[in-house]
Amino acid sequence: MKAKESKLLKFLQGEKQFHVPIYQRTYSWLRPQCEQYWHDLLTAGRDATVEAHFLGAVVYIGRGIHQVSDVSQYLVIDGQQRLTTTSLLLLALARHLGPSGEIVLTSEAEDGSVSETRITAARIRENHLINRHEDGGDGFYKLLLTQSDRETLRRLLDGGPLPDTASPRVLENLRFFEERLGNEDVDLRDVYRGLQKLVIVDVALEQGKDNPQLIFESMNSTGLDLTQADLIRNFVLMGLEPKAQTKLYTGYWKPMEDRFAGRDPQDFDRFVRDYLSLRVPTNTPARLDQVYAAFKRYALGHKDTGALVQDLAEMSRYYAAILDPAAVEKDADVRRALLDVAALKLEVAFPFLLQVYADWQQGVIGKPEFLQVLRLTESYLFRRSICGINSQGLNKLFPDLPRRIDPTDYVQSLQDALFDLKTYLRFPRDGEFREALAHRDLYQVKRLCGYALLKLENFEHKEPISLGGLTIEHVLPQTENLAPEWQAMLGPDAERVQSRYLHTLGNLTLTGYNSELSARPFVEKRDMKGGFKDSHLRLNADLAKLDEWNEAQIQARAERLAALAVKVWQPLEPSEEARARADEKGRKPPKVERSVEDHLQGASTELRELFEDVREGLLNLHEDAAEHPLAVYIGYKAGTNFCDLTVQTGANNLRCWLNLPYGSLVDATGRVRDVTNIGHHGNGDAEVILRPGDDVEWFLGLAGQALTYQVARQQSTPSGVQQALEKLPAPVREVFSELERRVLALAPDVTLKRNKWYLSYRQRQAFFELKPLVDSLSVWTRVGEEGTGIPESDRPGWEPTKWTKWWRRRLRTVADLDATWPAVQAAFEAQVESESRSEVLPTVEEFIQAQPPQVQAILQAVLAQSEPFLPQRTRVNRAQKSFSLDVQAGGRWIPLLELEPKAEDRVRLYLYGAFSETDVVGFEEEAAVRQEFLYLHLHTPQAADRFRPLIEAAYARKVLASAARAEGMVPGGAVEAERA
Repeated sequence: MKAKESKLLKFLQGEKQFHVPIYQRTYSWLRPQCEQYWHDLLTAGRDATVEAHFLGAVVYIGRGIHQVSDVSQYLVIDGQQRLTTTSLLLLALARHLGPSGEIVLTSEAEDGSVSETRITAARIRENHLINRHEDGGDGFYKLLLTQSDRETLRRLLDGGPLPDTASPRVLENLRFFEERLGNEDVDLRDVYRGLQKLVIVDVALEQGKDNPQLIFESMNSTGLDLTQADLIRNFVLMGLEPKAQTKLYTGYWKPMEDRFAGRDPQDFDRFVRDYLSLRVPTNTPARLDQVYAAFKRYALGHKDTGALVQDLAEMSRYYAAILDPAAVEKDADVRRALLDVAALKLEVAFPFLLQVYADWQQGVIGKPEFLQVLRLTESYLFRRSICGINSQGLNKLFPDLPRRIDPTDYVQSLQDALFDLKTYLRFPRDGEFREALAHRDLYQVKRLCGYALLKLENFEHKEPISLGGLTIEHVLPQTENLAPEWQAMLGPDAERVQSRYLHTLGNLTLTGYNSELSARPFVEKRDMKGGFKDSHLRLNADLAKLDEWNEAQIQARAERLAALAVKVWQPLEPSEEARARADEKGRKPPKVERSVEDHLQGASTELRELFEDVREGLLNLHEDAAEHPLAVYIGYKAGTNFCDLTVQTGANNLRCWLNLPYGSLVDATGRVRDVTNIGHHGNGDAEVILRPGDDVEWFLGLAGQALTYQVARQQSTPSGVQQALEKLPAPVREVFSELERRVLALAPDVTLKRNKWYLSYRQRQAFFELKPLVDSLSVWTRVGEEGTGIPESDRPGWEPTKWTKWWRRRLRTVADLDATWPAVQAAFEAQVESESRSEVLPTVEEFIQAQPPQVQAILQAVLAQSEPFLPQRTRVNRAQKSFSLDVQAGGRWIPLLELEPKAEDRVRLYLYGAFSETDVVGFEEEAAVRQEFLYLHLHTPQAADRFRPLIEAAYARKVLASAARAEGMVPGGAVEAERA
């Protein structure tokens, strides 16, 4: 590889041609990138003190083919976006000058003489856009783009008519530069001087010596420019001969990309992830941002690239049908079944559906079996959603499910596999499903409500309807002030009945006359035009026969529909063998899990609001606080439960238990009840009853005492790893002491994180971990792929783990430690080197200077408003899209605000702290309040003046509160001080 600095215009001169390979993505710079390019170029052209503007690298390699031509031909590995954008600007400049226009540049020599350089359209074309000695054909053009971009640029250079499928991006960006050049404030001399100052790193690779793919990966390792799909395509095709590239690309890859065109760009990444989860048995599917790395590992095990691409393309055809059945699937029955599954919006099932669809297409199963599998899958997903079972484990189950199926008895083996699942993966049985559907708040789950009602309406109907213009109707209306007729029909408990049953299945139906029905009395809804008697929907047939609508009628209808639902979403029919296996295991009935919404069933609006205030306050008491809904109560824990509560809808209150001895609680009001010797559900001996209108802050103060008590208790109790260390033989404990001394001495910022069963040593990320065993230490260190960080002489003592970059070995003696230490040092040094490479970030001043002028002014105005809140630090984030201002309080740095440029004239400002809607009066159209921050858009520097009161409020609410907690002035101080 040869790299040197070159002026871009000189780089383009001479008889040469740059080919963008067929596997490269098309030209993709958008208007913001072009605006930044134009701004930088014009700034450099106008400023005589600026000698050069660095544009980036252009990496290329000889094509390896020979033609009867003097034109040197190169393949562009990286830099096509810069080359194309510059070519479009040069073309726009040549078109602007026309046949007679020119740019006259003057320069003064040391002897005082002045010379002139005349830049014409012909000069621009012949030097930088075409190879003038080539009579025709591809050799005439200096830059040959890929796919439709190629023909568009060729026609533009020739002046001929555009192709039918012209590249929109090429045309849009050309028009952008033509508009800028036509601006009367732009001096063409500044434009050309800017072009003359553009500098690139000219990287020429050598055939047979340099690996283009590795260099390409290295230059794009941040993942900011290229999608995972781009990286995969380049990896697959880059190493092939041009003819093989063209064959695979046009025959398989291009059709595959077309299937995902116009969709979410990550849909292709999801497809590859799901494809790999089927092809490579693993514990957990790859994350979307790691799909390329996972695919590369898989592909390196394949000798036949063509067969791999064909398989991928074929499976993408099936995946497209699952993603968009309405547009892709031609079979009406299958399309309907796929649309029903898609309505659940649970893409976690896609790997399984992909394999089943492939089996249908390839003749492993017939259409009837395929439809049965789709209905079973739909039933499994819907029943779980209605029963409030979380999705834990489904991302591992569905890729593994095809491996549990017997192809000779497809449907039955699937039913047996679903029947035999663990409790948290269970297929809900009829009783659990019927009970949940009849009583849960269905309307609040919008993605399920309309879908469920439509399925019930269409069951076993030969003329099914679609939602179309139908909407969900509440028979008993939602209005707070019920009409007198409703009050009389519901009786003295009208408010309770409405609160309890309003959004449940029994009170919901479908109608095309929602606005007409409105909150009318029941009899009017029944008899009016478009009312229940006038409806052709089967859901409304029973309503048309009733004379009243009350609690009993709602419950009865809910039970009827829930009983029908058991047939609509079919139950499992396991084989006798599967039932026998379950009996042999003595399996207990599945444990019913509950959601928060289950606990809130029937709660009044006031009680729901109280619960939300309490819930938010409890979760904000500690950064590790978590919510766990159980069968009887909802627990809040930070390591262990510190507060539990149950929602008592009948009494319209919350019954709460604080987990600390009653005598340890300080309560001046006397409202807390001692339940030490009284049976109760939650943990702890202090009980508090909260009703709508009660002081939530008072209660959170009590909960903070329980949290502080539990944190202090946990700190005084040895962890599992500490107990294991204490039980080690004395010689091994000495080895541990010496090992820890060495690791912590590697650098001042090496820290120790104690998990429950192991110790982790890290700077930004872990490079060494240790787990105490009975008579030894199991040490794990990050040594790179295939153990590259382990010296060859020590390799026999190590063994790989399931994480490819981590290897482990046992330590019993100091000699073992000495043999292990070089690998630990190497792991630490590799992390330091990696961090140093990734930490080369611009300063905040450099970040601001790189922004458009309007954004610069806004950012500087905000910083000026922030100056009083020093000491402070400012940091550009690792993605280089924003920077934050942190302030110090309680012995640690706390983020106060973050500034993110969003366009050439707008900045989004995030301000951290507890805010309410009243804080952003005056910002209504450009601000929003979230749980832990607010954000607003600043369009002018003057808007920063209005921002000053908000930063003062954030400082007071968050920073000063944090400092107080660290000093033990408020509940939670012990926790914050320990963390600081």
